Amino acid sequence: MPVTATIDAKRRLTITTCADVVTDEEFLRAREQLLADPAFDPAFDRIWDFYAITEARVSEAVVARLIAGSPNSERPIYRAVVVSERTAPMKAILDFINRTRQANRRIAAFPDRDSAEKWVTTARVDLPPE
Repeated sequence: MPVTATIDAKRRLTITTCADVVTDEEFLRAREQLLADPAFDPAFDRIWDFYAITEARVSEAVVARLIAGSPNSERPIYRAVVVSERTAPMKAILDFINRTRQANRRIAAFPDRDSAEKWVTTARVDLPPE
């Protein structure tokens, strides 16, 4: 499956990884599986790794729906996007980032997963303990 969502409870992180051609249906299915997982916690930080996407066939309507229905938390959540080096999916990725920011949510873009994870971990240091 081109879209997979995993939960790393120890690191308080959900990671959605996308590869190849990604469609609306795949994003929606991955979201359903993530929310149905008993380990899911809306307070976990999130990383979307779009590095391996070759083509994004994701509609603006689905992007808006996913962001509007994104579980919230009382605590600030840090969101990171790993961007693709390919030009074809960049419009869809940048639209996702822009819509996330319009919803007043923190998000930043990174060229690789290591940089994204480092940012999320560093950003947490500034938060008060639970």
